Amino acid sequence: MGKFVSCLLTLIVLVGINFGLAKLISWQFIDLSVFVGLAMTLIIRYFTSTGGMSSNLVRMQAQAVTGIKVEETKSTFKPTYAYYTSLSYTIASAIAIFIYYKDYFI
Repeated sequence: MGKFVSCLLTLIVLVGINFGLAKLISWQFIDLSVFVGLAMTLIIRYFTSTGGMSSNLVRMQAQAVTGIKVEETKSTFKPTYAYYTSLSYTIASAIAIFIYYKDYFI
């Protein structure tokens, strides 16, 4: 049940951000859907991964201040259901844009 709630909440947030942004800048909903989906996918990935550039920066600062060597953590990413939902939204919106604007692509 928690997985379904996570997916549903992520989808509601994605559609809400997309709808609000489309109304704010007076564009069509479909035109922004890929960008919103991609941005949210990258944000979710950044905040759910361990290690990486931001962790190394903090580790190096702590090491410089204290003089104590801190072990480096390896960069790992364990996808969540919110990540999969956001990625699916991005793919579905890219397909929808291709279908909607097929005359321009073909």
